[in-house]
Amino acid sequence: MAFDRLRYLQPSGLCDFDRSPAIRRKARSLTSGARNRRQKFERVYSFVKKMPYGLEDWDLKASETIRKGWGMCSGKTNLLIALLRSVGIPARYRVYRIRADTVLWSKLEKMSSRSSRMGELGEERDHVDCEVWLGKWEDCDPGRDPDLEKGLVKLGGKLERPKVTDHNGIVRYLRLANYDDWIRQRQQRRTFRSDRMDIFDDANKGFEFIREIGRSA
Repeated sequence: MAFDRLRYLQPSGLCDFDRSPAIRRKARSLTSGARNRRQKFERVYSFVKKMPYGLEDWDLKASETIRKGWGMCSGKTNLLIALLRSVGIPARYRVYRIRADTVLWSKLEKMSSRSSRMGELGEERDHVDCEVWLGKWEDCDPGRDPDLEKGLVKLGGKLERPKVTDHNGIVRYLRLANYDDWIRQRQQRRTFRSDRMDIFDDANKGFEFIREIGRSA
């Protein structure tokens, strides 16, 4: 594990904890007094998980996500990995395909005509989450925040995000120590171009409405 441990502790252009005092301060604050590595992980994961989920561009630095205080699956995962690596916990990116949440998008479509364009993304979507080394690789998904999840459940949705499988029923994961190249290529393949921020803004307002339903649950 010695070689791999170093590989999964490195900063990168997007995982920029080495150049972000805010990330290092937050990581130290979250893990101060923790009894062991698992407790450190749980505290860091809880912090990132609770950050609001929202749509944005793919290629954001971890320092940008912690400054904004919210993000989508890739941004929150990148921040989680940056925080973990900054306190010596190996972590890596896991990329795969999921099926669109029909309950979520049908609710958003009723709230905004621009949100209805999310259907242009198709039935399958790219998704990024994290694997952390705690004696073995364990997966975790910090994407959707708890209030959003509670709201979705109250509206009839499910917490499980169905994974796309191949003809043999196998989920094809891409595991990366450094995801900078993949994420920049993904950003170049984005569906929405000049009007994407308006579309994202409408969708994010819809998420906040669902979040309010979750808080009242």
